[in-house]
Amino acid sequence: MAKGTLSKVMKYELRYLDGCGDFQNMQKELWTLQRQSREILNRTIQIAYHWDYTDREQFKKTGQHLDIKAETGYKRLDGYIYDSLKEDVQNFASVNVNATIQKAWAKYKSSKIDVLRGDMSLPSYKSDQPLVLHAQSMKIFSSDDDDVLQVTLFSNAYKKACNYSNIRFIIGLHDATQRTIIKKVLSGDWGIGQSQIVYKRPKWFLYLTYNFSPEQHEVNPDKILGVDLGESIAIYASSIGEYGSLRIEGGEISAFAKQLEARKRSLQKQAAYCGKGRIGHGTKSRVSDVYKMEDKIANFRNTVNHRYSKMLIDYALKHMYGTIQMEDLSGIKKETGFPKFLQHWTYYDLQQKIEAKAKEHGINFIKVDPAFTSQRCSKCGNIDSENRPSQAVFCCKKCGYKTNADFNAS
Repeated sequence: MAKGTLSKVMKYELRYLDGCGDFQNMQKELWTLQRQSREILNRTIQIAYHWDYTDREQFKKTGQHLDIKAETGYKRLDGYIYDSLKEDVQNFASVNVNATIQKAWAKYKSSKIDVLRGDMSLPSYKSDQPLVLHAQSMKIFSSDDDDVLQVTLFSNAYKKACNYSNIRFIIGLHDATQRTIIKKVLSGDWGIGQSQIVYKRPKWFLYLTYNFSPEQHEVNPDKILGVDLGESIAIYASSIGEYGSLRIEGGEISAFAKQLEARKRSLQKQAAYCGKGRIGHGTKSRVSDVYKMEDKIANFRNTVNHRYSKMLIDYALKHMYGTIQMEDLSGIKKETGFPKFLQHWTYYDLQQKIEAKAKEHGINFIKVDPAFTSQRCSKCGNIDSENRPSQAVFCCKKCGYKTNADFNAS
């Protein structure tokens, strides 16, 4: 991916066309690849951990680290892992084997310190794994009235032995956004990156990664929009010396969350005396309605966060703000200083969506230390725990400045 470009993912429904016998045979082959993907992912994690554990023990004893080249004959451990696994998945296209290994390799590296320290267990993968597609294994083109995905999933030797060709799917286009993305890819304006094929009974889907350059807007990078997230006011965005501000009330979030959480608790209690249709089929059947409710809550949060982040970015563009600044919420689950509602609601997800949309439109995004933002006076800079006498009111003990607490924090 070229420097300065961004990546996003769009979900497309796939309809099998040809390349691997009939539909049932295609499904059988892809399910086999799913199981093999899981093996590749988990064995990559295991080999990487074994190497690091052995290396650490060696260092304790001798004060010297293991030499990868001397021990394996490879300059990099992931190269050794690839050659260790490729013989067991000879039906798998090599570029996708490598992409699958790199997925697990990246996951392990991100959690390596915590794993070796004993703070978390080794990452593991379930059987219904997405099929990782290297960009080189995909080709998208138009055929008659359809847009088609041609994908290399099998090795050349396996295709020859089974009389297969590269599998082709018709790409389902259900809305204008999906059509625009495919049109941009077909024209060459946008590129494609590592993607995934996912099975969600009874259909297969493509999670297409596409690369694009940020939109260019007339904004001033020195014009900063401060953003505060709150409970009664979900988003308060303002700028010192500027007239007006953006307020998104939080009542919608609170009301919906309370309603669904109450329903969820009710369903959990009902599981103890549920009807015959749910008895005798295990715990999963008894709590199936609870799982559905959790999905509904998650979907609502995701939808709201997309909508709120779009409203904020539209406001920034309208008033030519070239920089957005807000608290760093990355430690929201670990730090106890954050309000409880922020830990319960997915405000970190909202921040991520704001950051992604800002970058798409060429707006700088800056995270600041959250310490004392609710206690600091935006007029004189005084920090005092008594500056905020209530959730909604800010009143500086030093200069007397009084305003809405969320507005002051933003």
